Amino acid sequence: MASVGRDNSSVGGGYFDPHFKRTLWYLIAGMKGGANRAKILEAIKSQPANANQLASILRVDYKTIVHHLKVLYENGLAITDNKESYGATYFLSPLMERNYEILKEILEKIGKK
Repeated sequence: MASVGRDNSSVGGGYFDPHFKRTLWYLIAGMKGGANRAKILEAIKSQPANANQLASILRVDYKTIVHHLKVLYENGLAITDNKESYGATYFLSPLMERNYEILKEILEKIGKK
């Protein structure tokens, strides 16, 4: 049975931070480039990757991927151990992993999945 958060949203993983949900809504549905950010999150959930690998997988310009990774990193959705390195591998942050169902919910509501 799913737990209910403070705003009565049902999330399989239990309680979630409403601030996180608002941030995710903003980054995915409220800003230009949200579709690319969602694709990056889905890709690194399947397999952690660096910017060059993501550019190839998603067929998106490398500089665009780097920009979106920076946005995701700065907002706590993606992490890496060696950010300054050219081949830095990105992963979902623990917070994003715990709240991945929110991303799926947002994509379903905006019709992008």
